[in-house]
Amino acid sequence: MDNNKRMLLQRYQQDIINDLDVNYIVDELYTKHAISSEEVEHIFRLPSRVDQTRFLLETIRNGNNGTYESFVDSLIKDYNWLWKKFTVENNNPMPNDSLEDSLSKGDVPRLPDHHARRAKIEENVAEKLKQLPRHKILVLHGMSGSGKTCVVLSVLRDNPDLVTNTFNGVVFWLNFGNCKTDDDIIFQQSKLLRKASSIYTQNSYMNSSVSMSSIGSNGDSHSSSTYEWTMDDLRDKLKAQFSEQPLKESLLVLDEVNDKKCLGAFDIGCKILVTTRDTDVVANFHPQIIKIENSLEERESLEIFASSLDMQVAQLPWQAKKLHEICKGSPFNIGLIGAQLAENKERLMHDPKRWNYYIKKLQNKEHFLFIPKNQAYNPRLTIEVCCNSLNETVLPLFKKLKILPDNVKVSAKVLSKLWNKDAGQVESIIKELHSKSLISQFYDREQRNYMYEIHDLIMDYLRSTGEDESKLHAEFLNSYKYYNTNPPVEIVDDGYIAFFIGYHIKHTKNLNDKYGLFNKLFLNLKFLGNKVRLTGPADVMSDLQKYENNIVTNELERDLLINIRGFLSTHGTDLYHYPCTDIVQSILQNDSRGILYSKASQLAQENCNKNELYFEFLHEHNVDEIKHSTIDVKETITAVCFLGDYVLVGTNSGVIKFFHIPTNKLRKELRGTGSPIKWIGVACTKSPPIVAALAYDGVVKLWYVDDVDYDDTEDVIEEESEEVCNKNYADTETLFGAYLNCRWTNNEEYLIMHTNKKISFYTPQRHKTNKIVKPIQDFERDREVLCCVPCNHDKYVFVATDGNARCVEVIDLKTKERVITFEETDVVLDMVTVPGSNKIITLKANEISEHEVKVNINSMKSNTWRCRRVIASDDIKDNLSFLSIAVNKTGTLLFVSTDDSRVVCVDLKTYTRSFDLENRRGNVVAMAVSEMLMWDDFEPGSDVLLTGTGCVEDSAKVWYLDASYISQMAQRNGRVRLTTKFDVSFVNPVSPQSPNLPTPNSGTESANNTPKRHQSFANHKEVSKTLLKNTMSLDRHSLKPLNLSGICNNNDGVLQPLLAVVDDKNNIQVMRGRKVLTEITEKSDEYITRVKISPCNQYIIYGLKSGAIKKYTLRTKEIITIMDVYSPVQYLNFVNPNLMIVAGKNTSLMAYKLTSAGNWKPEMMQRGNNNLGSQEILNDIQGVKKKNGHLERLSSSSSETSICSRDRAFPNGDVKSLCRGSVLVDCFWIPDLGIITVESNATIKLWDKNLKLLTILNGRQVDVIISSAAFRSNILVITDKHNKAFQTFELKINDEVELETIQEYRLNNVIVSCELTADGNILAMGLCSGSVVVWNVKGRRQLSLLKHHKSKVHWCAFSPVPERSNRNSFLASSPHPIHSPTQDDDVDTENPPLVLVTMATEIVWWNITHVMKAKKFKIGKISYNAMTPIGSPLESRCDTPNTSFNSGSSSNRNVFFGDSYFVPHQCWKAIWKGKTCKEGSKRKEILACIKLSGMNAKRLSHDDKFSCFVTVDNPGHIHIMNVMRSNNT
Repeated sequence: MDNNKRMLLQRYQQDIINDLDVNYIVDELYTKHAISSEEVEHIFRLPSRVDQTRFLLETIRNGNNGTYESFVDSLIKDYNWLWKKFTVENNNPMPNDSLEDSLSKGDVPRLPDHHARRAKIEENVAEKLKQLPRHKILVLHGMSGSGKTCVVLSVLRDNPDLVTNTFNGVVFWLNFGNCKTDDDIIFQQSKLLRKASSIYTQNSYMNSSVSMSSIGSNGDSHSSSTYEWTMDDLRDKLKAQFSEQPLKESLLVLDEVNDKKCLGAFDIGCKILVTTRDTDVVANFHPQIIKIENSLEERESLEIFASSLDMQVAQLPWQAKKLHEICKGSPFNIGLIGAQLAENKERLMHDPKRWNYYIKKLQNKEHFLFIPKNQAYNPRLTIEVCCNSLNETVLPLFKKLKILPDNVKVSAKVLSKLWNKDAGQVESIIKELHSKSLISQFYDREQRNYMYEIHDLIMDYLRSTGEDESKLHAEFLNSYKYYNTNPPVEIVDDGYIAFFIGYHIKHTKNLNDKYGLFNKLFLNLKFLGNKVRLTGPADVMSDLQKYENNIVTNELERDLLINIRGFLSTHGTDLYHYPCTDIVQSILQNDSRGILYSKASQLAQENCNKNELYFEFLHEHNVDEIKHSTIDVKETITAVCFLGDYVLVGTNSGVIKFFHIPTNKLRKELRGTGSPIKWIGVACTKSPPIVAALAYDGVVKLWYVDDVDYDDTEDVIEEESEEVCNKNYADTETLFGAYLNCRWTNNEEYLIMHTNKKISFYTPQRHKTNKIVKPIQDFERDREVLCCVPCNHDKYVFVATDGNARCVEVIDLKTKERVITFEETDVVLDMVTVPGSNKIITLKANEISEHEVKVNINSMKSNTWRCRRVIASDDIKDNLSFLSIAVNKTGTLLFVSTDDSRVVCVDLKTYTRSFDLENRRGNVVAMAVSEMLMWDDFEPGSDVLLTGTGCVEDSAKVWYLDASYISQMAQRNGRVRLTTKFDVSFVNPVSPQSPNLPTPNSGTESANNTPKRHQSFANHKEVSKTLLKNTMSLDRHSLKPLNLSGICNNNDGVLQPLLAVVDDKNNIQVMRGRKVLTEITEKSDEYITRVKISPCNQYIIYGLKSGAIKKYTLRTKEIITIMDVYSPVQYLNFVNPNLMIVAGKNTSLMAYKLTSAGNWKPEMMQRGNNNLGSQEILNDIQGVKKKNGHLERLSSSSSETSICSRDRAFPNGDVKSLCRGSVLVDCFWIPDLGIITVESNATIKLWDKNLKLLTILNGRQVDVIISSAAFRSNILVITDKHNKAFQTFELKINDEVELETIQEYRLNNVIVSCELTADGNILAMGLCSGSVVVWNVKGRRQLSLLKHHKSKVHWCAFSPVPERSNRNSFLASSPHPIHSPTQDDDVDTENPPLVLVTMATEIVWWNITHVMKAKKFKIGKISYNAMTPIGSPLESRCDTPNTSFNSGSSSNRNVFFGDSYFVPHQCWKAIWKGKTCKEGSKRKEILACIKLSGMNAKRLSHDDKFSCFVTVDNPGHIHIMNVMRSNNT
């Protein structure tokens, strides 16, 4: 039977007993089967009517709902007045007063006056209570003040059905907050027994054998003898009492249980709900535990405040949200503040500034100030009791936590340092603290570890104990070994100390001169680099600003600190995102002068003396670039704007982030609809300012943001509601619709929004009922609105539309009439007004136009407009598109972002291109302009440009445009941008040498070679100066224009290579180092595809898209065409000083060679498109036959699959299908033999010295695309990007020349680049994934997989191979047991390591020697080493001597030092001897890592000494890097 029906029977029991005679209804009840015949007989045997009625009621109560309905129906005829009590008067079967009666009988407390429901938690608790069986316990666990009791009260009082149906209308409540002794527990047991007996008596229906006198005597016996019973006696009696039907389903609530005895005394078999702050109390009872977090949601806090003030939530001032934020939603604090608000209701409603009093007190951590003096419950005492309950060993450790900063989560690793305990002990202590709710536990998914935090109330109590904290801070620093002398610059990566080391030093109060650590650490570049790597540049900049006065001791140090902050602001993100980069190296790369550069240079030299690897950069002389501050947003940027000293960034996730410009620190986030932000605008003239944002889902949202509030620690932004006359603000506004764009009017009174058919004007003034005003929607059916912008005085609106014609309409906002319409040349993407004028600028994909509109007030005169083209994309570069525009506040500069990572600045006075800003790492998708405030309000400030990068790098940049710089750059009329097509020569004109034996250099198409004596690419007939015939000697006089001194700063005595770089204007810039010597101009339609510097440094050779190859003479500046391949030139390279090979897209192959007569002449080796000829097919067949003679199939591994060319080649006898023609991939010169060419279809051909085809070494293969090749010491490797595979061959030179297959293998990723060591035994392959595979060629297995790069590896190159006498025993091929490596094995200070350099977005120098040793040690227990059965570098060299000019692969070879091979070799040894990783580096295999200024560099060239490296990245930034020499050499 339902409890509601049972409660009604109980309620009217006495009325029924007084009036009912069962004889009138018993027959009907029996007929309806409500009672049985035995029960009828028992009724008639009872002596009196009262007893008969009592028994009948007991029978009905034990029945079901049908029994109840039959009983009520039986009353309608003879006992109508009773029937009405069950029907008419009680439509609600469980009235509120009955619920209150039930709860009051069980001593259930009332809810506080001002209470907000915690819906999610309460629903969870209610659901658990419904499912709670007897003998089970439900536990609500949380710290004191977390609102456990209020949750239970709210659940019971807001769910009457739960009380009546689930608990039979019976709930008992006992509070154990002050229960400390056994007598207190017995008292609570006795109290429950009396309550239970009373309710049991009331709910029981006695039969005739039980008299009222006996009931009374039992009650008296309870009351008289309770104090004589023991705890166990009372528990037994309670068990018996609660096993009876009336109390069997009742709920017993035990509030604030903090002792196991309490729960044990009430383990009586009923349903029990326990609230506790210590889970140890219920550990042995197998309870269900619900964690009550000590925080309310913002809505819940605001509801409490509104209830306290008897107002709506929307009427609360902005300070209400601030109070919630400061309190972090603590129920205890929110409740106390609510009580204070209720007492001062009238004052707060009329004087909102009074709210600031509470904010200030809470910011000062005065949490207990609001506790009323007459309040019995004091949370401070509760916390004190809880703390004192800890054992004597844990309590002092717990008190040490007070030195931690507020609101900081720490790991067990940090607590281990603080407590000086091992991990196991720390875990045990944390478990005890967490069980007592003294510490909160969170799981950090990023760190994959549990983090712990102390609540503000507990922290406030700990700090009030009065103990001196400075000593604890000093001891904590000492645990990290931060002593006053020689503090470590390496930082423990525990997620804490890197962030708060300055905080702890500051709070030592200079105990034992600890403030000296500020100067020793925060001016140490190594320490700062490690800190940036762990915390990010924003945190470091903030610390440098916060502790500046403690860090610096003189003005020189202050100047250094300012320089450090400026450097981190611009380049700090690189150190954070690329952790292997070094701050000292980064300073040398990006700075060129000043105190910071000097300090970094000095430190680098000291480290070089320790055999660490550093590079000197050649910096351009006297070129000042605009400095910018880089803000790491960490999300894809879609919109940006300024707000005072803050940058607002809209992201792809729909979040608006606030960054503080001076520190680049994230201060606040506003969440939109979840759709990417399309536009952000701020109405700064409003108080508070209004932030409006349009999302791509067409929804506009407005936030009301207060001005920056300065306090003692940091700047804080308050999120506010809209201002009305009484300073109360509403919540944020959300405007739903399919809006395409938004714009504030210039007076910021309206927000202009438009769809494709209607323009709406929204006013943010709250007192207005109709907020959408002045709609404009009379557009033609076939026209759609693209964008609109108001004029400077908000009288007109310019609307760009699209339809049959692209137009811009000028509409009067008062009359809604079109005053003028003019056509546009293309679809308008955006429009901006030019401040202080009647001009607008329209953005199209390939053109930007300016329109000047003149509207005449006199109707007799017509309105006029004038159009001017500002700039076109073709003026900058072919195939360029514009993305966004912005105009400065004075209307003098236009900023245009392009799709090639630049921002073009146009002078709107002269309509000329002033300068470009190189974004370098992605396209700018959004811009905003502001001004720097000046001392003189009447003087205009310098422009500040904000750009948001929407791809590659998620960063916003703040550019400070100094007026003098703009003037200087305007005179230059812009600088050209370089491309990644370049060539470099390392011949030093200062000390020309003529070597005898060249060695390899890097470069797929670059052979920067010092020519042999008596040989030269220069034609003697073209040189007017009398020279030796065909001489190769470099004439210092003829090269005088190239031998310039002093063109680069800070680089005296450093090699300055000669570069030829193609720019984006299709010209070639010839440079010595970073100094431009001359420019080779070419027609715009003659697209330059390849460029080369001749071996003698006197000529620049370049190929065109038309197929022509031209030669430029540096001395005479003469240009002649030397040959033509009649298709785009795809390959151009000197394979030796006397021979240049050129290949076209049409497969034509030509040579330009020096004849015996001393003349250079072209020669056709292979005509274009001849792949369809019969001879070519015959060559293919012959090649396949030769190849098939020695193919072998290799086994596959789990990650890689071996492949065989037989699966791709044409089998003999099979029907062949013709393949498409292939192009030349690379070619290699073999001394005394000829040339090997590799084509993209895997065809490998051998040509003799007279350039005649000898044989096809490897036949054509189907379904392959060979993308790179390498050749060293008769070892050839080709890589197939289509099949993710590579093939290795050995060239056998006997009676016949054969190409024997070593291995064919398939990897699990596309191979982008490859290179072999000089002896051809080790292969490196750069993959598309960023990994680098190091392969044993002869051993046919992988040696190592190097992981560091995150993008494709475009280039690989090896250093020279160490000599046999200098190689370590770990490379021995004989199978001897391997010993464990010692320190001497790990670092060989006398010999150079084998180095591999790889390039992606970073250039990394790998210590392959260390990699091999680490590999060897890893498998040290077996009897062979990692190199088995490789012969290199221990085996003797191959038969063919390595004296060829180009015995290498794609890289072009050059020797520049001395007359013999051994001079440069010795130079290389001296430079690289004993090189090791940076001190403290976790990546021992990485010698150095340099982040490119831009991205996507394609080639990296180096000299023969492996000491100078050159590359050009995508935005055209040249990197010239020279290995820094040790002073010890």
